Amino acid sequence: MQELLSHLKTVETVREQQRPLLDSINQQQSQLASKDAHNLANDYQAAKSLAQQEQQAADAALEIVNRLLAKMSADTNTSTSTNSDQPSSKRQKTADISKGSLVAARVATSGADEEWILATVLSYDKHRYTVQDYDVESAVCPTYILSPRYVLFVAADPTTSREPLWDSSINPEMAIGQRVLALYPRTTAFYQCTVVMPPSQNTAISSMLFPPAPGVPMGPADPALAAPPNPKTNPMYKVQFDDDDNKEVDVPAHLVIPLPNFLNK
Repeated sequence: MQELLSHLKTVETVREQQRPLLDSINQQQSQLASKDAHNLANDYQAAKSLAQQEQQAADAALEIVNRLLAKMSADTNTSTSTNSDQPSSKRQKTADISKGSLVAARVATSGADEEWILATVLSYDKHRYTVQDYDVESAVCPTYILSPRYVLFVAADPTTSREPLWDSSINPEMAIGQRVLALYPRTTAFYQCTVVMPPSQNTAISSMLFPPAPGVPMGPADPALAAPPNPKTNPMYKVQFDDDDNKEVDVPAHLVIPLPNFLNK
């Protein structure tokens, strides 16, 4: 900004210097005689030099203004993109989602209620996702085209990824009392609930055992064995689903995700 002000001051100074010179040129031009030709030529050269200085200072100032405008425009676009359809949690960054990823997808609404399902990403771009219902028992698995606002990352493609379905070093534990979405037992649907105990503290089977619906990736534990929660080998959140008689339910940690900000109002 200081550089811009300096160039603008130069433009103003040069213009002040030009005024008496131009007045002299105009006066000599109207009273031109041969003996004045030499003086007039000198004045023309001086006026040309000052005009060039003014142009250079003006061009430099204009370049700075254009840079400032471009930066302001970029900052505005970034802010708009960040605050509109992008999820807020680090776990849910769009960059984490790729073809084959497991996601929680909001596919329908009825009044104030929302329906979130476990789905697989078929394709995506920065404006929309095409996802497919993960319900393997359904005769027809419908597909949906959704805004990124309604697609929340759950886990990488379980058929190709070598990474664990949940990693506390990447996805920090959610605190007791935090509002979340979790996959309800024996279904492929996510519902709102509250964290009762995070994986690091959860070592005892709750009153209601998992598993989820058939085919849902469970991680290292075999759901048929009803293995108890274990922070290292079988990380699970203990949660209480809304309107579920205060029952405590163990849900695999990768199937529990932060409640989006637009639902937490």
